[in-house]
Amino acid sequence: MTKISFEGKKVIIFDLDGTIVNLTADWMTLRDVLVEKYREIYEEQCDFERISKCLDNIVEKKDEEVLVNFFDIIRHYELENIKDTQLIEETIFFINHKKSFGIKNEIKFAVLSLNTRNSIIQSLEIANIHNKIDLIIGREDVRRWKPAPDGLLKIQKHYKVSKKEMIFFGDLENDLLTGKNAGIEAYFIDDLIKLVNKLKKGHY
Repeated sequence: MTKISFEGKKVIIFDLDGTIVNLTADWMTLRDVLVEKYREIYEEQCDFERISKCLDNIVEKKDEEVLVNFFDIIRHYELENIKDTQLIEETIFFINHKKSFGIKNEIKFAVLSLNTRNSIIQSLEIANIHNKIDLIIGREDVRRWKPAPDGLLKIQKHYKVSKKEMIFFGDLENDLLTGKNAGIEAYFIDDLIKLVNKLKKGHY
């Protein structure tokens, strides 16, 4: 198991989907809708292998109105089945029992996600941990998305902490790459889940 240390950390950051909860949005249909919308507007094809990649193109075109419209479409699909959101119990246990892991009260929890703010907020409410998360950086809050470091650096600037005082958890290689690009320690959520299960079994 990867050794995780929270010593000296002041901000613990989580991705949302696949890390705190599992959303049940229809991602394939969303992608198809965005592809068609992009083609209608710009009369060109966009490779929607990743949603962020096409949004990058819109940012480059300095087309903020279209970008906001795309955010609205993404939000709609994320919220459509939000009540079916599945909880990742170990992560929620960690957030609710931070003292058991030697984490002091003053240490802040934040979320950095490619999901929209409304989806993040409603997911945290479903998980009943919305009052435990101090800061949310969602899709709309930056103009360069993971694996670009902008979200993590925005969190760093907000708290006025050093990079060594931050730690980031996500479920994808993209999240680890985001941490690397920002110069901030990053781990797979599976590593934290193993730590939680170890504590529950009394071996922590």
